[in-house]
Amino acid sequence: MGQPSRLLRSHTAILISAGLALVGGQSVSFAACESETSTSCLEKISVSARKIPQAEQDVPVSTHVVSGETLAKSNIYQAQELPQLLPNFSVQFFQPRQTSFGIRGIGNNPANDGLEGSVGVYLDNVYLGRPGQAMFDLLDIEQIELLRGPQGTLFGKNTTAGVLNIQTRAPSFTPEHSVQASFGERDFRQFKASLSQGINDVAAFRVSAYETKEDGWIKNLFNGRNTNSADRAGIRAQLLLVPNTDSSYRIILEHNNEDSSAGRSIPYRYGPWNIGQTAGNLPIGAPGSNATTLPQHAALLGATGIILDPQRYEVNVDTAQRTRVDQSAISMEANWELGAYKLTSISAWRDWKYRPQVDLDTTNLFAVNGGFFTDEQQFTQELRLSSPDNQRHQYQVGAYYYFQDIDSRNDFQSGPSALALTGAFPNNRRLTGTADSTRNSFALFGQSVTHVTEQFDITAGLRHTTEHVEARVIQNEVMPAFPVSPLFQFYDSGKLSRTDSSWSTLLTASYRHTPHWMSFATLSSGEKSGGYNLNNVTSPGSVLGNAALDIEPEKATNVEIGFKTAWLQDRIRFNATAFVSKVRDYQAVTNTQVANTFVGLLTNVGDLTSKGVEFDLRAKATPSLTMSLSGAYTDATFDSGTAPTPFETFNGPGGTPDSGYGKGFRSIAGNRVNNAPRFSYQLGAQSEWYLNGTTRQYAHAYWSWQSSTYGDINNSTYSRIPSYGLLNLSTGLAFKTRHGVIDVSAWIKNALDERYFPSLFNLGSGVYLGYAGMPRTAGFTMRYDF
Repeated sequence: MGQPSRLLRSHTAILISAGLALVGGQSVSFAACESETSTSCLEKISVSARKIPQAEQDVPVSTHVVSGETLAKSNIYQAQELPQLLPNFSVQFFQPRQTSFGIRGIGNNPANDGLEGSVGVYLDNVYLGRPGQAMFDLLDIEQIELLRGPQGTLFGKNTTAGVLNIQTRAPSFTPEHSVQASFGERDFRQFKASLSQGINDVAAFRVSAYETKEDGWIKNLFNGRNTNSADRAGIRAQLLLVPNTDSSYRIILEHNNEDSSAGRSIPYRYGPWNIGQTAGNLPIGAPGSNATTLPQHAALLGATGIILDPQRYEVNVDTAQRTRVDQSAISMEANWELGAYKLTSISAWRDWKYRPQVDLDTTNLFAVNGGFFTDEQQFTQELRLSSPDNQRHQYQVGAYYYFQDIDSRNDFQSGPSALALTGAFPNNRRLTGTADSTRNSFALFGQSVTHVTEQFDITAGLRHTTEHVEARVIQNEVMPAFPVSPLFQFYDSGKLSRTDSSWSTLLTASYRHTPHWMSFATLSSGEKSGGYNLNNVTSPGSVLGNAALDIEPEKATNVEIGFKTAWLQDRIRFNATAFVSKVRDYQAVTNTQVANTFVGLLTNVGDLTSKGVEFDLRAKATPSLTMSLSGAYTDATFDSGTAPTPFETFNGPGGTPDSGYGKGFRSIAGNRVNNAPRFSYQLGAQSEWYLNGTTRQYAHAYWSWQSSTYGDINNSTYSRIPSYGLLNLSTGLAFKTRHGVIDVSAWIKNALDERYFPSLFNLGSGVYLGYAGMPRTAGFTMRYDF
C-alpha cells in the first residue's frame, strides 16, 4: 500500500497545482455565498434515485452525478470512458456485444448472450437488456447518475451491483438549438445537432443527431491499415405533450447504427502451453506440436510478424475486423396527477442487432475466423403510483413487466491451419450453431419513507420477482464430418425452461444532524436472474450434458453506512460511504477444457465479498474555480469457488495428466475478483471567467487513476493489468453574439499518451487478448447555440 499511497499524494499535489494554475494564480478564498444561484456556491444537483427529483445531498444513497456539460467539456462521449469520471465504476469493453459494467468490483463479465448485467443500465427510465445497447455516442445528455448497491425496490429490473441511470435532455417549449463540429487526430470527425422548441402551447419537440468517424489506432501489419476505426451515427426524436396541468406525455424514437472495425484486440501475454498435451490423441499432423508457447508453435507453422510487445499497438491478422450494430427504439412516459397522487406509465420497445467478423487465431495464418451474431428484442412496461409529497408517510408502489427475445447464431470458418494451430478445430470446415432464449419477468415493488421526526427517517422497500426463461441450444455437425471429437458433432439441448422467484429488500435509517450533515445506514438485497449458457463455438452441453448450460441466480446482500455533508455555506461538500457486499453464486464467464479444446463457460463460479470505502469531495475554491476529488478503496475477493489452473502452473510435456492449464481446477478462495482494482480516484479542476461582458474563457483538467488488477478469475500473472492514469485537458472561449453563443475549444485526451489495457480476455491456448486504450488524441470543437 506504500507505493499507491505515494502515487496518490504525488498525483493529488500535481493536479491541485495544475488546477490553481488554471485560474492564472488567483488566490483561493471563500467569498460570501449570497444565494443558491450565486457563483460562490457549488451547483445544486438533483437526482432521481427515489423516482422523484431530490437534492443529491438529501438522498441517503451512495450516488455520483456527472452533468452533460461536464461530459461535453471533457470530450467524453462513450460509455466506456465514464470510469474516468465515476468512482468505483468500471467498463469491460471489446466491442458492443462483448461489454459489461461493474460497480464495486461486481459485474465485469462480458460476452455471453445468456448473461444479464449485475449493473442495471437505464436510458430515460428504460432498462437496456444488453449492455451493448448503451455503446453509442452519448448524445444530448442531461446528466448521468451512478447509484451503488442493489436498487430493485424502485427500479424496474432487479440488479445486484447498482444502476447507471442515463438521462437525455427533454423537449423544451423555449427554443434550444445547437450545432457542433469536432476535428482531431487520426482523421477524427464528429458532428452533432440538437433542435428543440414549442410547436404550440401543448406540444414541444426535440430532435438530436450525431455522426462520428475516426481512423483506428491499432496497425495491422498484414495490410498496413489501421483497425479499431469508428463509424457511428444516430438520431433521437422526441415529442412532449402537456395537454393540461394534470398530465404529460413524452414520446421518444431513436435509431443508432455502426459499421466500423471496433473490437480488434491485441495479443497481450502468452503463457506456457503445449499443443500436444492439449490435443490428446488428435492427429496433429504438423511440426512443432511440442512448442511451449503459441508464438513458437505458430512460427513453426509459417506465421510471421507475431506480436510480442502489446505496447506497440499492433496486430498481424489476415481477416479484416468488422463490427456492425443496428438498434431502434420507441418509448412513452406518461404522467397523470390524480389529485395529490401521481401515476406514471413507461412503455418501451427496443431492437438490437449485432453482426461481427473477427480473426480468432490472432495470427496471419488462416485458422479460425467468424463470430457470434445476435438479435435482441425487448418490451418493458412499468406502472408506478406515488403518494402525496410533504406527508409524514410517503410511498411509491409499482408493477413491472419485462419481455426479452434473444436469437444468437455462431458462424465460424476454419482454414488449413486450424487443426495444427489450435490442436482441436478441424481444417476447412464451417462451424455453425444457434441459440434462442425468451424471458418473461413480472415484479411488484414498493418503497416508503417515514419521517419519524424532523431529523430521523426510515426508508423501507420490498420487491417480489417471478421470472420464466426458456431456451434451446443447437450445435450443427461440421461438414464434412469430423468424428474424432464429440464437440463437432450434432447437439440439440431440446427445450430448456426454468422459473425463479425472489424477494429483494431495502431498509435505510437516515438522520439529519444539522441542515448540512446527514448520516445513513442501509441493509439491502438483490438478485440477478438465472438463465442458460447460450454461446460457444462448440457447446459444452454436447459433452457435459444440459446441466452445463444451466445458470443459477446471482444473489447479493449489501450493508453500508455513510454521510453527506456541506461546509462553509455549501462551498465544500464531502460525502463518504463504507460498504460490505456479499454475493452468492456469482455469474461469470470462465474457460474450461471440454474434450480436446478450450471453451468459454458461463457458470456460477462461487461466492465473493466486496468491501471498502468510497468518497466524493467537491469545493468551490473561488467564484471561477471548482475542484473535485473522488475515489474508492475496494477489496473484492472470492470466498469460494473453483477455476482452471493458471497458465504459469503448466509444468511441461512430462507433467501429470492433471497438470497444465485446463488439465485441472483449483480453488479461487482468496483470489481477487477480476477487473476490480483496489484503488481508484478521479481529480478534477474546472475554471471559468469572463474576459469582458461578452467573452467567457474556461479550462478543464481531469485526472483518473486506478491500481493494478487481474483480467481473469484465476489471477494468472499473465492476466495482470498494471496501474494506469489518464489526463484530459480542455480550454475554450465562448462569445456572445446578437443571435446566440459561439464556443471554440481545444482539447487533449490521454494527454500523457498512456498505453493501457482496461480489458483482457482469456482466449485459451495460453493467450490473453487485451483491448488497447485510446492513445493521446488532440483536437478542437466549434459549437453554436442559438
